[in-house]
Amino acid sequence: MDLLYMVALMVVAVRAGEEQYHKKFPLGHTLEPNNKYDLLDYELANTELLMSFVVFRHGDRTPDEEELKKFPTDQNYDKIFFPYGKKALTNKGKQRGYLVGEYLRERYDNLISKLYLPDEISVRTTDFSRTKMTALTALSAIYPPPPAQKWNPFLNWQPVPYDTPAYDDDDLLYYYNCPRYLELRQQVYNLPEVQKKLKPYEGLFKFLTIKTGTDISVPEDVFYLDNLFQTLANIGVRAPKWANDVMPQIKEMTKIEYALEYHTSEMIRLASGVLLADALNATNAAIEGKWDQPKLRLYSAHENNVAGFMAAMKVFKPHQPKYGSTISLELRKRLLTGQYGFTATYAADGGGPGVVLPIAGCGGQAFCDYDTFVTLTQDHVISRSDHKKLCSTPIS
Repeated sequence: MDLLYMVALMVVAVRAGEEQYHKKFPLGHTLEPNNKYDLLDYELANTELLMSFVVFRHGDRTPDEEELKKFPTDQNYDKIFFPYGKKALTNKGKQRGYLVGEYLRERYDNLISKLYLPDEISVRTTDFSRTKMTALTALSAIYPPPPAQKWNPFLNWQPVPYDTPAYDDDDLLYYYNCPRYLELRQQVYNLPEVQKKLKPYEGLFKFLTIKTGTDISVPEDVFYLDNLFQTLANIGVRAPKWANDVMPQIKEMTKIEYALEYHTSEMIRLASGVLLADALNATNAAIEGKWDQPKLRLYSAHENNVAGFMAAMKVFKPHQPKYGSTISLELRKRLLTGQYGFTATYAADGGGPGVVLPIAGCGGQAFCDYDTFVTLTQDHVISRSDHKKLCSTPIS
C-alpha cells in the first residue's frame, strides 16, 4: 500500500510539473540543446513557487540635475520637459511600467489572487516620483478590478497602496545616503588593477572634459553623461555628433562603472544586504510554518537596485539594467522531495520575457538549495540597524 501511495504521489507531481511546463512552453515548442535558459526553466517544472521578492527599475524618464550638470548648455529645456518636469516618467515610461505589471501578473498569476488582497502583497518604492508612478502603473496591470472590487463602472482601475521609507532611512538609496559606500567606490577607482583597466580610456576622459566643459575623470562621470543622453532621447533631443562618435566607448565605460559598483563584498552588502536579509528572514519564517505574510514583495526602484540585488544573489554580469528591467528571487519547493530552494529570474526588458539565471556556486542549476544559497550569500547580508551604523562609519 505504501509503495502504491508513493507511485501515485510521484505521478501527481510529475503531471503537475508537466502542466506548469506546457504553460511556459506550448505544444510545438522545441527545446534547443544549446538554449541553456530554456533548459533552466525546464528544471523548474516539478517545483512549486511559494514566494517572490521582485526589484524593478522605473520606466523611461527625463534628465535630473546631476546629469544636466555634466553637460551645461544655454538651451532652455523647460518647454521640452513639459508636462513631465525633470527626473520624471514620460508617457512611454508609464507604458513601460504597465508592461512590468503585465509581466508580473502573468508570472505570478498562480501565486497571488486576482482580487487585491492586502495580506498577499507588499509594495515599496524609493522617494522619487518616477518610482512611485512606475509602481502605480505596474499595479494597475497587476490588479484590474474584478466585479467584487470594481468601484467605478467606467474605470478599469482600483487604488493599490505602497510604502515609501523616508529618504535618509532608505537602504535602497545607498548611493546617495551611505557615505561609506561612496568612500569605498572612490577607493576602488584608485586600486592599481582598476587604474590599469582605466588607462586605455584616458583619451576618452580628456575628450569628454573638453566637449562638455566639466570635469570627466572617473567612470561615474561618464555614466552620468550616458544617462543624460539616454534621458534626453526620451524627450526627442538627439545627442551631439561628438557624443555619438564615442558612444561605444561611453557604453563600455558604463559597463565598467557597474562592475566597480559591486567590486567587494562590503559594497554589495551596503547596496543590497538589507534587502537580502529581509528575503532570507521571510523565507526562513515561511519554511518554519509562518505563512501569514506577503507572498509577493515588490520594490519599485532604480537600475542600481536591480544590479545590486543581482550581485547579492550572485547572478550579476556587469551591465546597466534597462528601463523596466525586473529581477526576482523566488522561493520554490521540489514537489517530489519537499526540498526548498531559490531561483533567480531576470526580465532584461520591461514586460519580459523572464529568463532563469544560474546562481554562481550552485552548479549551473536553476534551483539552488536553500541552505547552499544561504551559505553562498552570507557575506552579503546585513541587518537594517547595522547598515545604518556602518553607512555613517568613516573608512579608517
